[in-house]
Amino acid sequence: MAKQTTKQIGDMGEDLAEKYLKKRGWKILSRNFLAKGGEIDIIGYRFGVLAYFEVKSRNNDNYGRPADAVDQEKIQNIKTAARQFMQLYGWGGRISVFYPFGIEKKKAVRSQRIDVIEVYLDKKPQKINHIKNWGSQL
Repeated sequence: MAKQTTKQIGDMGEDLAEKYLKKRGWKILSRNFLAKGGEIDIIGYRFGVLAYFEVKSRNNDNYGRPADAVDQEKIQNIKTAARQFMQLYGWGGRISVFYPFGIEKKKAVRSQRIDVIEVYLDKKPQKINHIKNWGSQL
């Protein structure tokens, strides 16, 4: 089997993280949201919480925990992108959430946070570790 690229590993991790979040009731609002100064892997909404998920995937733990790669600079980039997301899609503390059959509801955003999803691809089945409030609440 050919060696996987970093992008392939990242895409696989994001796919697994999205499935994990959906199973736990998160509505996925965006994937790979690009903004000036930063990118957010997954943006989700559940029970009044708007979460910005940074997904870190590894085939092994040779370089430490995946979350260790989410440093203060990365947190600042996510915060910048999160502000831009809310400027574009937020209305007075509310966000549009889409449901099946084209139903759109404006939902209240009571809190925002940055979470890290660690995906260990070398485990069978793959192991996912969800770390809430990485770098404090927004």
